[in-house]
Amino acid sequence: MASLTSSVENFVSAIFGIFRNVIDSIFAVFTSILALFQSAVVGVFDLAKSFLNFLLSNIFVLSVIAIGFVLYTAVLQKNATGQHVGATGKKKAVS
Repeated sequence: MASLTSSVENFVSAIFGIFRNVIDSIFAVFTSILALFQSAVVGVFDLAKSFLNFLLSNIFVLSVIAIGFVLYTAVLQKNATGQHVGATGKKKAVS
């Protein structure tokens, strides 16, 4: 009789073990899906951060070029001696 109760006890324990493993597997699937979304969101934010850093770096370079161009044209206007360059590239006297 002891072996019958032990066998039934083992059978019930195995059935509950199967249900527990199925539930743990479902929980692991949801956990990995959440981890996937988390890594995707982190990846998007890292990409946005890198993109903004790239834009800010290029804005700095473009600003330096623009400032140089403005200074260059200001120097050209300051050094102008009253002569203008026409469409042909030849200097014309101002009348």
